[in-house]
Amino acid sequence: MKIAIVVVLTKDTSVNDYKIAIDSLICYSKIQEYSFILAKDSDYPCPHNDKFFRRHCVIAHILPEFDVVVFVDADIGVVNPNRRIEEFLEDGIDVAFYDRFFNVEIMAGSYIARNTTYAYELIKGFADYEYKLPNSFHGTDNGAIHMYLAQHLFPYAKIELKNCQKIWNNSKNFADVFIYESCIRTMLGASTNFGKIKIFRKAEGWVRDAWLTGGMWSQNDFMLHGWKTKQLKNIPKNGISSSRMNYNQWYSPFSGQFDISKCSPSNLTWIYNSEFVGNPENLRESLNEYQKVVAKEIIENGYKKINI
Repeated sequence: MKIAIVVVLTKDTSVNDYKIAIDSLICYSKIQEYSFILAKDSDYPCPHNDKFFRRHCVIAHILPEFDVVVFVDADIGVVNPNRRIEEFLEDGIDVAFYDRFFNVEIMAGSYIARNTTYAYELIKGFADYEYKLPNSFHGTDNGAIHMYLAQHLFPYAKIELKNCQKIWNNSKNFADVFIYESCIRTMLGASTNFGKIKIFRKAEGWVRDAWLTGGMWSQNDFMLHGWKTKQLKNIPKNGISSSRMNYNQWYSPFSGQFDISKCSPSNLTWIYNSEFVGNPENLRESLNEYQKVVAKEIIENGYKKINI
């Protein structure tokens, strides 16, 4: 099976802005014998004005070259090279998304797609959804993925779609966007499988945000999100904990830089800072507590929606 991990950058973006994340993806791909593609959006016939939608157009162009494509944001890196992409491939599922942990969002910045006509058309259609955005604070592709999927999955739920669309059309800030997204999530319900689409539940997908556990990770983790070079911080002298930290900062879990020349299937040993290796049960308990907070917010946003 030909599997590719793909990162899409604009022509003006430096790889150094995401060096640790990208190096981890390159090394991981060599270890697991996947292809890694660092694509520049300017190299593809994608005329989209919004760079976030343009990258989905790029993925649609790359998909036919492989059996499976894993699209990831540039600030997503691998922390545990022992996990494999195949763990998230299921029979009958052409496109897999996952729930972000800290809010109600379906993540637009990473998905796994099989090389099928269905997946190609879904991703290409999502790229072109830029031209259907409301004249409001719409949240770009993060906001759009919710309405796009809802319209695709529930085309006959016209009343419900209209109600959610009204909220989105009048959105003025992120708080409004979250209410709109909660409206869509109410439509989706508690299901995870929608025909050829799957949305992995919180903590069950291949990526989670690193800041949720203070940068700590366990053997249950795979990829972590939020590894921007400019937001990398020095480890505090008084140590770290699994408590949530500021979302726009992170600590590297590695001791030193990657030597890409040593990355191979016979070398699965990465050198970590032991401070960041946590107990799986303790980290899961910490995440579960936060999950309860998010579930409560979905209910509260549902009440706000009723009053709009």
